[in-house]
Amino acid sequence: MTSPPTVMCAVFGAPKKKKTSDMLAAFPTALFIGVPSAITLVAQNELGYSPAIYPEPPQTLTDLNQALESIAHQGIAQQYGAIIIDDASHLCKRSMLVWQDEAPMGRSGRKDKFYAYQMLDQALLQLSSLSRHIGVHLAMTFHEKTSGEAADGNFTPGGPDVPSRNQVKTIPSWCDITVRAMVDKTYPDPWFPGVYYCDPSNAQWVTGDRTGVCWNKTPGNLREILRASNSGYRLDRLPGLEWQDDIADQVAERICAGEDPKTVCRDIAQANDIVKLGRLQLRWACQDGIARAVLRIRQQRDLFDFTASEKPKRSTLGSRPAGPPTPV
Repeated sequence: MTSPPTVMCAVFGAPKKKKTSDMLAAFPTALFIGVPSAITLVAQNELGYSPAIYPEPPQTLTDLNQALESIAHQGIAQQYGAIIIDDASHLCKRSMLVWQDEAPMGRSGRKDKFYAYQMLDQALLQLSSLSRHIGVHLAMTFHEKTSGEAADGNFTPGGPDVPSRNQVKTIPSWCDITVRAMVDKTYPDPWFPGVYYCDPSNAQWVTGDRTGVCWNKTPGNLREILRASNSGYRLDRLPGLEWQDDIADQVAERICAGEDPKTVCRDIAQANDIVKLGRLQLRWACQDGIARAVLRIRQQRDLFDFTASEKPKRSTLGSRPAGPPTPV
C-alpha cells in the first residue's frame, strides 16, 4: 500500500501574525514540539481544543533531532499525521549559545568562533533528513530576518530567522512551501486578515511553493492551501469535528456566488446550534470556508487570461495586488 504524500513547510513572520494558530488549525491532530504552555494557550483560546504536545520540549537543535529520532524509532508519528516545530528560531539561537560555550580552543588560545556555525549546519542538515524520512507532514514556524549582507559582504534576502545568513536560503530550499506571514486588511476574513506572502521573483525575500497554489497574497490558511493543491495530502480533522468541512463548503459556495463573507458567516451561525457545535469551532470552519472561496476563485481563472489578475471576472477576493503587500 502506497503511503500518502507528505509536505515540509516553513512559515516565518513577525511576532503575533497567527503562525502558531494556523499550524494548530491546519494540523489539529499533529504532535506539537515547543513550549507547551504557549501552544496550549493559543489552541484553547483561539480554536477550542487541547493539542498533543511532546512532553519534554527540546532546548536545542540537538535535543530536537534526538526527539525526532525517538519518534521515528517508536513508529508513533503516523498516529498524529504531522509534526509541528513551533518557534524554530528560538531553538537555533539557544543552540548557538550552547555550542559557543562548548567550542574548542584554537591555536590562538581563543575558542573557535566557527565551531557553533559548523554545528548549526550539521544539526539543520540532520533535521532536514529526519523530516523527509519520518513519514508524516512536518512544518516549522520561524521569526523573520530581514535582508542584509552576509559575512562575506554578499547580499542575502530576508527569510526564516536563523543565526547564519547562509541558512536563510538553505532552509527554504529543503521545504515544499516557504511563506511569510503578514497582515493585509483587504483580505475578507472578518476575524483576522492574515495572508501568506509568496513571490519567488522578489529577491528581497526567500519564498516559494512547489504545489503551485500560493501567490503574493495567499490566504493565511495552510490547511486550505494544501487542500487546494493536486497533491492528495492527508488532512485530518479532530474526531467529532468532521462537520467543519461541510460548513466550509457552504461558506465557500456562497462567497463564490458573490455574497458578502460577513453576511454569509452570520447566516451560517444563525442556522446552526452554536452551543452544540462550539463557537470557536464554527468560526474556524467559516475561516476555512473564506480561504477556500478565495483559492477557488483564483484557480478558476484561465491560465492564459493575463488580464485576470487586474480584472477578475467574478470577484476581487483573490486578486493580485499591483506590488508586494506591505506588512501592517
